[in-house]
Formats: sequence, structure tokens, C-alpha cells
Amino acid sequence: MTTDSQGAPLHVTHIEIGKDRFQIQTDLTDAELSAIVDYVTNKMQAFAGADSCTNFRKPLLLMALEITSELFDMRQRHAKYKNLYIESQKIAGVLASMLDDKLAEFNNMTNP
Repeated sequence: MTTDSQGAPLHVTHIEIGKDRFQIQTDLTDAELSAIVDYVTNKMQAFAGADSCTNFRKPLLLMALEITSELFDMRQRHAKYKNLYIESQKIAGVLASMLDDKLAEFNNMTNP
């Protein structure tokens, strides 16, 4: 069995997008893969138009640009939320330390 770059096992599966059928290797679950296939299918339908009959390249490029834009937006939001999480952990650490100090003071007052 093959593995991906993180060592996760890959399995061979078939997917259908539009009228095309593909065989791929993936470590995704059926549900994850199905969600991706549905997403791509919906994008293809959104960009398929009268122009696509004569020039299929244009809608594919527009679809690729939109998906790439969404990817970059998600990466930016992920970085922002990661920074917020790190800051919240620092604040939680300070608050926990303050609580420990107050509990120690309280214990010293009750147990002289």
C-alpha cells in the first residue's frame, strides 16, 4: 500500500465529475472525497455556459481562479485565527498564573 507525504495510507478509488470518470489515489474518506467532488461539480456547473461549447478553456480558467482565490482567502483566515488562538493561550496562561497566585495567598491566610 502506498502512503502520502505524512505517511497516511492511500487507497485507489474512482470519482465522477460531470461525464468524466477518474481513478485516483487518496487518503480521504468517502465522505470527504464526495464533498470535494460535489464542490468541483457545482463550480463547473456555475461556470459552464454557452461560451463553453466553443471554448472550454475560458470557464475552466475562471473556475481555477475562483477556487484559488477561495484557497488564498482561507489561508489568510487560518493564519489570522491561528494568531488569535496563540494570543488567547497566552492570556489564558496569564489568567491561570494570577489565579494560582490568589489561591496561594488564600491558602496562606487560612493556613498560617
